[in-house]
Formats: sequence, C-alpha cells, structure tokens
Amino acid sequence: MGLEARIASLEKQLSIATNGSEGFATHGHASLVRDESIPGPFEPQSSPTVNDSVNTEAEENEEVDELANALGCFTLGDTGELRFFGASSNFSIIQNHYHSLRVASSIDARSRGIAAARSMPDFVEPSDELRDHLLGLYWQWQNSWQYIVARESFVMDLYVHKAGRFCTPLLLTAILAYASRYSPRPELRTNPEDANTAGEMFAAQARTMLHYEYEAPTTSTVQAAGLLGLYWASLDREGLGFMYIGMASRMAMNLGLHSDCSAYIERGFISEEDVEARKIAFWGIYVLDKLYCVGMGRPAGIQEFNITTAKPKAQDRPLVGLTEQQLAISQPWPTSHITRNAMQMCEIFIITSEVVDQL
Repeated sequence: MGLEARIASLEKQLSIATNGSEGFATHGHASLVRDESIPGPFEPQSSPTVNDSVNTEAEENEEVDELANALGCFTLGDTGELRFFGASSNFSIIQNHYHSLRVASSIDARSRGIAAARSMPDFVEPSDELRDHLLGLYWQWQNSWQYIVARESFVMDLYVHKAGRFCTPLLLTAILAYASRYSPRPELRTNPEDANTAGEMFAAQARTMLHYEYEAPTTSTVQAAGLLGLYWASLDREGLGFMYIGMASRMAMNLGLHSDCSAYIERGFISEEDVEARKIAFWGIYVLDKLYCVGMGRPAGIQEFNITTAKPKAQDRPLVGLTEQQLAISQPWPTSHITRNAMQMCEIFIITSEVVDQL
C-alpha cells in the first residue's frame, strides 16, 4: 500500500510539472495550481460564500501538503532535533511522520560518548578560568571569520540556561581543542616543548564523544565535526581533516540543515532560535566544504541545487544574566558584522561554485 501511495503521489506531481504551461504560475521554486473555478480578469465574478472559503482553504492546505511531499519531510528526534528525508524516500508518505518514525536516541548517544570520554586515562576537565580563556580566543580569532557556532545561543546555554541545547560537552571540547592552537600556555600541550601538541587531549576526548554521537547527530554534532576537521588541518593532517569535514556535511544533510524548516516554527516542532542555529551551522559547514574543495582540488560535498534554507539574520542579541567578564570574553565583535561578512563569503562561493567544481 505504501508503494502504491507513493506512485500515485509521484504521478500527480509529474502531471503538475508536465502541464505547467496550461494553467500554472510559477514563483521561485514553487508551482501553484490555478483553480479553474476562479474567474479570470475578464470573466463575470460571483460573490464568495462561506462554503467557497472553506473549500478554498482546504485546497490551499492540500497544495501545501503536496509541495511539502515533493520537497521532502522531517522527523522529530528525542531532543527535538529535526531529521530530513527527501522526496525520493518513501518515509515522506507515512502519516504523522513527525512522531511515527523510529530514530536513534540523541540523548543516549551523547550520554555514552561522555561516559567513554571520562573513562579515558588522560581525561582532562578544564577549570572555568582555562575554559573561558580558550573561549575568548575562539570567539575573537576563529568564529569571527569561520562562522559555525551561534555565539549568543551557545554562551547563554553555557552560563545561564545550562540546558545542553546549544552548548554540549562535545561541541565545547571541540572548541577548546581548536582554540588551544591559539594559546601560548604550556599546560595545554601534551609535550610542553612542542607547540603542535596544544589541544591534543581535548581533541582525543572530542573524537571519542563524536564516535558515539554520530549515530544520532544533532546540530552541535555537525559543528563539532567541522571544528575537528579544522583542528586536524591545522596539524597538516589534511586527509583526516577532509574526512571530518565530509562527516559534518553528511550529518548536516541527515538533519536537513540545507532545507528550509521555517514552516515548522508555527507548528511548534522547533523554535526560531533553533532554526537560526541550524542556518549558521549549515552555512559554516558549506564554507568549509568549499574551502577544502578549492584548497585540495577535490569535488565539493554540498551542491547548491539542494539548498533551500535561508541565510541567518544579521542581528545582535542581548546577553542577559552574564557577568562583566563573561560579556567581555563573549562579545569581541558584533554578531551582525560577523554574519554579514560570512554570508558575503557564501555568496562568492555560490557564484563561483560551477567554475570551481570543474577545475
């Protein structure tokens, strides 16, 4: 029955596409069906009735459902994280698919990863002072130009809310590992005489946690994988870095970060803050994917025709509840300025992508 329903749906979509010139108007990427019962500009018009309004609303809802089915669908994980299935997947015909599809538990995967990291013989838990020192370096020198982490959401979660939504142990540890490369402190090195060992202990812990989390990734898992890719690249291990960037882009596709999910805000499945974090993470990984493509002469993993999500908003959010020291660490540059710069870089890659892919 599922296959028959899918075939019927695809036949209907094909009929819509092949008859576009007879009664359809296109706008952007969407096709809207023209209702033949609605008179044209030179035809006599009758007064609408209550039933007409109800029927029109039902038809509009049906069109929206058909469009959603054509573009793919999302499922909901146990942490409220969306996961994406494209139009070719039969999962999109399951009724109430937001809750009916069984997916791996992100909470369980995260817990197992933390436990495994803590059992490591050289496990290190940084002091608050060392953590904030490294975060200050990261916000000032790294996230300001390779915009991957939603800074305000991360900072508020770390210092105020402590909910683990935007600041997870994996993401924090990956940030500390990479930020250690900017610090002259010898205690961050496994060999005090070798600056290239800075952050090794954090990278090992993050790698262990990632081994468990990629079974059921969240947006923070994508961000952490991207940062670990940058960490390995900074050690001239570009092959390993390329692999981690590829993992990040694949997990981003799995979560549908490339797809517009703004309609799910009104349905209560996801918050606007989550949507912004998803946008920032996706476009950050997009840039990393393109940089590796150019720098190593390899094909890009993310193709522009698959992208439907918008770019993040260039806005500055107040950080309420932070101390003066935490504010000084967390706001070296305005977020609106960082966002505009990052999105201009994305535009450059979008414009040049076809040429770059053929080099």
